[in-house]
Amino acid sequence: MIKLRRFFYIGGAFLLLLIKFTIDVISKNVVLETGGVSLLRELSVIGAFLLLYLAFSTAMGRREHAPVRRLGVLLIVTYGVLIASIGFGLTSVAGFDRKNFSLLPLDYPTLFLASVSSVMLGLFSVLAIRLLRDLVLFQRRKGTQRNFLLLGVAIAATGASVLMLRPLQDSAATTIFFIIAVILAIINAFRLPWIVYLTKREKVYTLVYSLLLFFAYTALNVMLAREGSLREALLYYSYPLTEVATLTAIFGNIYAGMAFVSTLFHLPTAEAFDRKRSEVTSLHNLGRLITQVFDFNELVDTVTAMTLQVCEAKSCWLELVRGDQPSGAAGSVVPSSVRVVAMKHIAPAEIEQLHQAEGESLRDEVIRRRTPLVIDDILREPRFLHLKKAKSSIASIVVMPLVSHNALVGILYATKDTSYGFLKDDVDVISAFADQATVAIENSRLINESIERERLIREMMLAQEMQRKLLPQSVPVYATLEIAAVSTPAFEVGGDYYDFVALDDGRLGIVVGDVSGKGVPAAFYMSEVKGIFQSLSRMYPSPRDFLVRANEVLMGTVDRHSFISLLFAILDVRTGGLTIARAGHCPMLLVSAEKVSYIRPGGMGLGLSGDALFAKSLQEQNVELREGDVCVFYTDGITEARCGEDEFGYDRLLECTRGAKHLTADGIKEEVLSSVRRFVEERANEDDITLVVLKWHGDRGRELNA
Repeated sequence: MIKLRRFFYIGGAFLLLLIKFTIDVISKNVVLETGGVSLLRELSVIGAFLLLYLAFSTAMGRREHAPVRRLGVLLIVTYGVLIASIGFGLTSVAGFDRKNFSLLPLDYPTLFLASVSSVMLGLFSVLAIRLLRDLVLFQRRKGTQRNFLLLGVAIAATGASVLMLRPLQDSAATTIFFIIAVILAIINAFRLPWIVYLTKREKVYTLVYSLLLFFAYTALNVMLAREGSLREALLYYSYPLTEVATLTAIFGNIYAGMAFVSTLFHLPTAEAFDRKRSEVTSLHNLGRLITQVFDFNELVDTVTAMTLQVCEAKSCWLELVRGDQPSGAAGSVVPSSVRVVAMKHIAPAEIEQLHQAEGESLRDEVIRRRTPLVIDDILREPRFLHLKKAKSSIASIVVMPLVSHNALVGILYATKDTSYGFLKDDVDVISAFADQATVAIENSRLINESIERERLIREMMLAQEMQRKLLPQSVPVYATLEIAAVSTPAFEVGGDYYDFVALDDGRLGIVVGDVSGKGVPAAFYMSEVKGIFQSLSRMYPSPRDFLVRANEVLMGTVDRHSFISLLFAILDVRTGGLTIARAGHCPMLLVSAEKVSYIRPGGMGLGLSGDALFAKSLQEQNVELREGDVCVFYTDGITEARCGEDEFGYDRLLECTRGAKHLTADGIKEEVLSSVRRFVEERANEDDITLVVLKWHGDRGRELNA
């Protein structure tokens, strides 16, 4: 599509230029009507070069925006046009006849050369404007595009002001527009932000290019300004094109001069800028390498090599610390706990010699302080006098600790053979590289931890199987009632618990509990609750007494940020009498023929408070079950199951249980679980889920079993 559009632009421009040339040839021999034909000639030229500008824009728009390359292209084109223009001036032709402020070619060679040279200058003006536009708009600010657009408007207005004039005529409006265009050219010539971001080599090229361009545009402006064959040819061909070409050359001259001056001022800082760019590039490459390479030796070798490069150090090495001790008065490590993992341009003997200081060594000082250490003239320090005797080449040194989560994992060293060789910027970049080295070591550690985690997962699966065995493997069977139960942890192990215990006098203890939190900590507390339940439930006759005593036992073991909710019920399997006590747990749902309700005796969670307050808050409630009554014990994993911001809630639990009241206990259990799964759209449960369903049959159950 773009190629087709470009073909249309170039084809249209060629057709318009051909029309213009045809009119000129005819006008050479035949006197045509002046006004309309002259306007058609100028409009053909304007249309042709507008189409050529669009063609250049589509061709250059997708290419790399490199300012120095743009300047180089402009230089080549400018000198090509300048040489061609000089050659045209030296060509022997008959010239032009001046008559009534007009120029008339005396022969066909003059007409032809005037057309060719004018088209060449027009093409050059279009290309120069496009290239200069890219340079001006590079990293544009607010108003930059507006200023360049105003320059384009001023150049167009200057050309339009002479549209109806003869080549040798002049007007005040043209002069005004011309001056405005020159002022706007000066304003746009100050847009040179791209020079700041050039490397030293590119700035040298820019300096040469801009100087050569300045000379070329100066020569071109002189040729366009003075009376001569080039100006006469351009005026004959198109007066508006003459003004546009002249202003373009002036703009190019000013911009090239400003580029030369600006580059000259930026050249002294080019080396520092190159260095900063090298630092950023190296940091980027090192950061990318750390995420891609798992070879620790390759990583630390890269760290030392790049440290050497960016701060221009003479030597560099990296030590890995083993058995790191907390900083303090005795915050050093034995030599065997430190090993050199990478070094550049230094021998192990020199490293060992450096650490044999009179008093505290560099290594011990950094380990103690955990802060960067810079020594500008190491040979002047009394503790390193032995280096002077050994004729060591080390004159200044930077020692950088590698600290991760307040633990020292390594030390990075960089040296120079000149005193005061490290600037503050050097220290900053070495610090950045030390951070990257720390990340590399941490990545290595994390890989080892992932292997360990795989081992823990296998052990967790074993723990899951063991916890499953802590729950009842079967439910009690009685003639008067049905029982169904299930418990599903959110993770491998969980903190939900349910159990049954057969008590004396035909009573059955039912407990459902929930440890705050999930996962392994909750599972540990869950196993502890099982032991307490199995041992204490037979010793205390009522649910309330059991919970009070259980709280006494757990107060000394439960973490202060944790608690356990528990519901304990004792059912007389002969009469249907049910006694309930609730320690902060979800209320029991009772579905009977008369009503559906939640049984909510008061009570706070186990492990939250001491005996007096806990016992005071705890209540018991008695319920007489009738034939067909259903009791549902559960944990908050059911009522707090979420779908978006909505929870399953108590009302949905009540409705789905009431609707399934006619089913068996196992059927009611499955219906409740299915309702929850449908509600959460079959997603995995976010919390542990435990459900115990009890359906009372009473005497009818005895008859059926008999």
